[in-house]
Amino acid sequence: GADFLMVPSRFEPCGLIQLHAMQYGTVPIVASTGGLVDTVKEGVTGFHMGAMDPDGLKPDDVEAMVDTCAAAAATYGTPTYGKMSSTCIGQDLSWRKPAAKWEAVLEEMMFNSGYGKKQMVVTPKEDLEGAKTTAAR
Repeated sequence: GADFLMVPSRFEPCGLIQLHAMQYGTVPIVASTGGLVDTVKEGVTGFHMGAMDPDGLKPDDVEAMVDTCAAAAATYGTPTYGKMSSTCIGQDLSWRKPAAKWEAVLEEMMFNSGYGKKQMVVTPKEDLEGAKTTAAR
């Protein structure tokens, strides 16, 4: 296992590596791009180092990586790190909830069944946003 996983992508349309890492309690340190923004919540399930320049490695990018790694390392061994790792493990990263939401959308389109069913399905992203709001309190 690992304590942290660094993903300094300049472009990341989805990203699965951070999802695999979080499943095992590894806290991701990611660039703020693409699917990494959607799946890693700053201070809740990982750390964001900001967006990297898409055309080349800039001194500001290096500084952001170093600063974020230092901030992450400072949390290691603290209750904050333990909570982040536990939150990573506790997420439902399966397709069960997103698939149920898509099924409800398709049923609505096909059978004109109303708007209520798809609103009853909470996706993992919505769960995380709720966790972030709760953690901020």
